[in-house]
Amino acid sequence: MNDNKKKGLLIVFEGTDGTGKSTQLQLLYKVLRDKGYPVVATREPTDGKYGREIRQLYINREKYSHEEELELFLKDRREHVDELLNPALRRGKIILCDRYFLSTAAYQGAIGFDPETVLTLNSFAPEPDLALLFQTPVDIGVTRIISGRGDTLNDFEQTENLKKVAEIFSGIDRPYIKKIDATGSIESVHQTVMGHIATLFASSSFLPLVPYS
Repeated sequence: MNDNKKKGLLIVFEGTDGTGKSTQLQLLYKVLRDKGYPVVATREPTDGKYGREIRQLYINREKYSHEEELELFLKDRREHVDELLNPALRRGKIILCDRYFLSTAAYQGAIGFDPETVLTLNSFAPEPDLALLFQTPVDIGVTRIISGRGDTLNDFEQTENLKKVAEIFSGIDRPYIKKIDATGSIESVHQTVMGHIATLFASSSFLPLVPYS
């Protein structure tokens, strides 16, 4: 996939709903910000035109056909790549992104698309330097959504759908993917995340090693 001569780092947080990935992103963001790293936090779907349309699908997923839904995700990502990701990478920023094209492959795969075909359709997007894939039993994730966050399940978060999504996530093989057992405490998972970040930074000649504390 296109790296557009990037100088920064792209770290993405992936997994089914309820795995705690968003919490871990915020913890890492705070660590990097407090240590003076040029860090940017973002998410997909974005808050742009297409991202807002996608969020409406949380309430009513029948609004568009599967093909139209996939096209919305691609349009949102193109806008995200052009307006934020590539410019920030060229400026040497460290980007933390909550969901990216692996999520599109998994969630769209769960409704019938071939995941590898979806990944190919995202060839315009820069590859992550690191994709942290948070994994936990779907039933635990659903409990976290309902009890922990006090939310009701949206159309993407139904248990049977999430089981399909989790299976597809597990089957995607890319060298930048690091799978994380997210069933432990927030702090223990954070320490695992920091271990992967330290390794990544150690192999990046323009960035110093990030300490664990």
